[in-house]
Amino acid sequence: MTRVNQQPAFVLKTLAYKETSFISQVFSKEHGVLSVISKGPRAKNSKNGSTFKPFRPLLLCWQGKSELKTLTQAEALGGHISLQGDALYCGFYLNELILNFLHEHDPHPVLFEAFSETMDYLAHTKAIEACLRQFEKVLLEEIGYGLGLESDAKTGKKIEVDKYYSYVIGAGAVEAQELTAAVNNAPIYKGQTLINLNLNCLTEKSELREAKALMRRLIDHQLDGKILKSRELFI
Repeated sequence: MTRVNQQPAFVLKTLAYKETSFISQVFSKEHGVLSVISKGPRAKNSKNGSTFKPFRPLLLCWQGKSELKTLTQAEALGGHISLQGDALYCGFYLNELILNFLHEHDPHPVLFEAFSETMDYLAHTKAIEACLRQFEKVLLEEIGYGLGLESDAKTGKKIEVDKYYSYVIGAGAVEAQELTAAVNNAPIYKGQTLINLNLNCLTEKSELREAKALMRRLIDHQLDGKILKSRELFI
């Protein structure tokens, strides 16, 4: 029987099971996404019930031979992360991205650290949009779809601040003439936006707007028609 102790993790999604239990999908640092059953956390005297919550960094212990593991202990790791307003919907969005993009039992420690940092940022910063773009970028890189924003995918030249670029999915940024792109109804992005997205220093409203449009396009391409419920909630 496999036993795992003191594993950093977050709860992503939970469903009630029988009278007092839960089946949850969790994102762990060294074991990736997996399903665990929490026996009895809905009971009034349960210790795990008050601890085993979304957005809260946890240390989990579990055991089991099957795909569905049995949670044996849940301990809060550090302070409680409280997400409110827009940040709360963004938290649901991050959880949903992880569930849709990662395979079970496929560890991504770099992405886990980015996820943990982003949850903390959401609780303490007003720069939510920039925070989300940074996480989305790490997510795509971790699953093998890095953006490649350092240079023009066609010419190899460095992205320039005052030029405009289209983005070819699967290839990268390619210099575009603003007028030609407008006529062809193709989305274009300022070089400054791509540079700042790459350096994680988006600040201007126009940059944030363009970066959001680009990242949404790339994520939607990977989702292949699947609808994210968190987006509908936000609307």
